[in-house]
This record gives sequence, C-alpha cells and structure tokens, in this order.
Amino acid sequence: MANDVTAKKKPLTRFGEFDFLKAAAILGLPAVHLLEEAMEGGYASAGLEKFGFMIIGLCAFGPSVFMICMGFGVGGGRMNVDALRRNGIQFLLIGAILNVLRWFIPGILQSILIDKNLIDDFEFCIQSDIYYFVGIFYIFYSILRQLKIQSLGTIGISIVMLTINTLLTPFMSTHITNTTLACLVGNFVYVNETSCFPLLSWAIFPSIGIFLGEILKKSDEEQRENIMKRVLDFSAVLFVSFTVFLWTYHIDIEKALVSPANEYITDLPNVVLLVSLALFLVALTYYLCKHIGASKFMEFMLRISAFIIPFYMTQWVIIAWIFYGVEICHGTEGCFNLWWYIGCVIVVTAFCIYVATKHGMKLMKVLLKVTTFKKKKKKKAKA
Repeated sequence: MANDVTAKKKPLTRFGEFDFLKAAAILGLPAVHLLEEAMEGGYASAGLEKFGFMIIGLCAFGPSVFMICMGFGVGGGRMNVDALRRNGIQFLLIGAILNVLRWFIPGILQSILIDKNLIDDFEFCIQSDIYYFVGIFYIFYSILRQLKIQSLGTIGISIVMLTINTLLTPFMSTHITNTTLACLVGNFVYVNETSCFPLLSWAIFPSIGIFLGEILKKSDEEQRENIMKRVLDFSAVLFVSFTVFLWTYHIDIEKALVSPANEYITDLPNVVLLVSLALFLVALTYYLCKHIGASKFMEFMLRISAFIIPFYMTQWVIIAWIFYGVEICHGTEGCFNLWWYIGCVIVVTAFCIYVATKHGMKLMKVLLKVTTFKKKKKKKAKA
C-alpha cells in the first residue's frame, strides 16, 4: 500500500516545470494574438482596447520564458553540431510553411476579391518571427559548439550581441528604408516594429536556458532544489531592485516590458526585467510541480507541451484567416468588440487543444517528413 501511495505522488517527469511553462505560454497565445491582430487592423472596439495590457503580459511571461525553456532543452543534451544545424534548417522551413498558410494564401485570396496589393503579405512571410529566430539560433549555436565555446561563453557572446544591437539600431532605423529589406535584416538586428525576434537581441534568453540545462541535468534532486531556491531569491531581488532603479531615474517601467516588436527590446533594462521575471517563474513553477506533479492537470499540460508546434501553427492560421475574412468583408473600425473577442478566444483555444491532443502526432509526422533532409549514403565502389 505504501508503495502505491508513493507511486501516485511521483512526478510525471523530472523537469516538468519547463514543460509546464512552455504549455502555459502557448495556451495563452490565442487570447493575445486575437487582441494584437484586432488592434493592429483597427478592428478592436474601445472597450476591447482597454485590455491592451495583456500584450505586456505576453512579453513578460511568454516569449522570454519560452526561449529559456527551449534553451534548457538543448543544454546538457546529446545533440551534436550536425543535429543542431539540421534542427535550425527544419525550424526555418516550418516557419516558412506557417507563413505561407497564415499570410500568403489568404493574401492571394484577398488580392483577388478586393484587389489589394500582395506585397504586404509577402513581407509578412519574411519578417522576423519566433520560428525563424529558433532556426537561426540553432544554426548560430551549432557554430559556437563547433568552436568548443562553453555555456558561460555563449552567455557572454549574447551580451556582446545585445550591445551591438543597441549600437546598430539607430543606424538601421535611419538608413534601411526599404520595407522588404527591413523585414529580412530584422531577423538579425532590430530595424523597426517588424523586427519581432532579432537574433542579436533575443539570443540571451535561450543562452541562459542552455546554462541552466547544463547545471540542472547534472544535479541530483537535493542539489536541484538548492539551485532553484537560489534562482528564486536572486531573480526576485534582481527584479525588485532593478524596478526601483528604473523608477528612481524616471524610466517608464511599462515601456521596458512592452511587446517584443518595439525598440525597447534592444535595451538592457528590458532584458534584465524579462530575464529576472522568467527565472522567477521557472523557480516558482518548480515548487508548484512538486505538489501537482502527478495530477491530471499536470498530465494535460505535459501533453500540450509535447505538441506545441501543432498548437502554435493551428492558432495562428485560424486567427490570421479570421482577420483576412474581416478585411475581405469590409469590416468597419471597432467592429470586433469584447464579446466577439471572448467568443473567439474560447473557440480557437478549445479547437487548438483538440487538434494538438488528438491529431498532434499525425501533424508532426507530416511536418517532419516535409522538412527533414537525409544525407544520401555513398555507394560502395565495386571491387
């Protein structure tokens, strides 16, 4: 009987906090992307615009947390240089497939029906986005691994890259005026609001995750708990002290935490705040998972985490097509009100959960088959 009780309390996975956080970040995306698209298209009603602070929440608890969790998965793992490079190319291709489905195909339909220029939709397909960043980072990290650079060295290089990005931003913003070129360059350095995830400014987050992965995956449970306690204390003190610093010097704290698609991600205050918040959440979730590690809810979150790509792609395709539909139907300013928003969030989230949990494996097999390139084996010469 004692063994049965122990078995029930046993966590479902040793590093469940990272899987839990990835799932939590992804589940909130329909709510944020629907709001973002409604506001950017001018369709959000005045009542809905009041909830714009949710976008700030996404930036604090979304991409930065997700990137650290992604880095954790790589850190301390057995993935070699070639595998990292292949993964990078694969993510670039997945990002391209997603962009064709969510922007280019509906863009063609829109250009036919209401005679709208297709150049904007093409630029959407090449501008900086999360899967492009992941792909580029994997390739970048494979080069560092080939050069035998350790995780602390990777963090140091990422800080230098962040500094270079800060120095280059004024020049880029002024001199790169061609919108198509700006979209392409924005994948590497911040140019304008289309530069959502430039390599130079965002590499710091997965780099920290890699460092955490190398430390935690070598630790036993007692060491791991001590590490998480220190991370919790350090991140809380850093966030509070740095917030006081910003307030003292009259630096807008809200702007320092605003959307990744803005110039503030190039600043050190933004990165310090996001890193400290993300690390605090990681440590806090570790203690949460110790209590819910064997629960049905944790099992559900782990299942979502296993099929993040199908969930992410599905929600973006649906949301993009919703607002292309609104545009084609000549939707008026403010037509997307709070009730439309709530209804769409519930329906889209529920549908994406269904797709991810029921058909995630099939979708992943198709994606992997399309984006995987195997090396051809050399034929042995005949004697």
